[in-house]
Amino acid sequence: MSDRVSRRPGRVSLTSRIALVLGVLALVAGPAAPLAGAAGKLAITTPYPEIVAEPGSSATFKLTLTSGSPTSVSLKATGAPNGWANRFRGGGSVIGSVYVANDKPANAPDVQFSADVPSDAAANEYPITLTAMGDNGETATLVVKVKVESAAGGTISLTADFPQQAGPSSQTFSFSLTLKNDTPTAGTFTWNAKSPAPGWTVTAKPSASSTASTLQVDAGSSATLSVTVTPDPNAAAGTVPIVVTVSGGGKTAEADLQVTITGSYALSVSTPDQVLSTTANAGTEKDFQIVATNTGTAPVTQVQATATAPTGWTVTFDPAKVEAIPSGNANNTQTFTAKITPSKDAIAGDYVVTMKVTGAEANGSVDIRVRVETPQFWWIAGVVLLLATFVGLYWVFRTYGRR
Repeated sequence: MSDRVSRRPGRVSLTSRIALVLGVLALVAGPAAPLAGAAGKLAITTPYPEIVAEPGSSATFKLTLTSGSPTSVSLKATGAPNGWANRFRGGGSVIGSVYVANDKPANAPDVQFSADVPSDAAANEYPITLTAMGDNGETATLVVKVKVESAAGGTISLTADFPQQAGPSSQTFSFSLTLKNDTPTAGTFTWNAKSPAPGWTVTAKPSASSTASTLQVDAGSSATLSVTVTPDPNAAAGTVPIVVTVSGGGKTAEADLQVTITGSYALSVSTPDQVLSTTANAGTEKDFQIVATNTGTAPVTQVQATATAPTGWTVTFDPAKVEAIPSGNANNTQTFTAKITPSKDAIAGDYVVTMKVTGAEANGSVDIRVRVETPQFWWIAGVVLLLATFVGLYWVFRTYGRR
């Protein structure tokens, strides 16, 4: 009997221990219900809460907003240093609020927060607090950090598909440049393309926009610049270097382009005495000289002379063709002799004959006024006939006048 009584305290102790364990489990399990309920509340998260950026670049955070019930959520950023430009973006626009439909991350709206780091920002870690406030009274916060480093790593490069081009000074040259951002952050870039000499024009613009003054390139991405070079029309033959510079995010890249001017091509056509008229007789060949002058800076090759004349006329040239007319002040002319034969039926009057000198690289033309006159033979024949008539009349009156 005494043995049973002596073992009761042990049973009570075991029971107490079990009760204690259950109590502890109850305490642990007790908060589980509130935590499960909290999962449906307004929340804001990001997969990368800390981003390294260089001065002059920007840091962009992808945000996920969820809510247990549909609500319109206003967004606010606080804590950024003075001079920083902060903005929320969604759907390609800057936004101030977003509509959150449910608590499923897969259905969360596409929202980004970007912080533009000034070019003079000191190397440090800058926390920024993002606050989401729903119209249902719920609030959620998220702290993101921008770690500014003077050399966060990476480079930018500027390359041309065809950096060397050649042609006459009358040609416009087009280059396509690829800007590659191999830094860990997105960057805003500007460009500079200077004219190499007076009279030259060099313009650069993003291929996607003709009016943009800056170019935004994401980390690891690239963009294209279009460069147009218009030479001086009187540029001498030779190679001209052109440098295009792109800057942004504390980095600079250059592209070295070359335009080789093969010379300018131009022909002018006139006469040795600058008189653009002549006379000719119907059906009779008349020689008339024209002069072709190479006013360009490069030889014009395969030069020939042709003419457009009234119907029934013939015009040939001597020489008909020359291999080239050189450039320069000496020996830059070529004389062609045009043999003009008006139609036999041409009546007296003024006619226009267009004479054209054509080369492989350039051409020129001139209009010549040709006055067709009655041939001198008929004037002489008329005079002789008139004299014969007077002689005949004189003989008749002399012979038969006395009768």
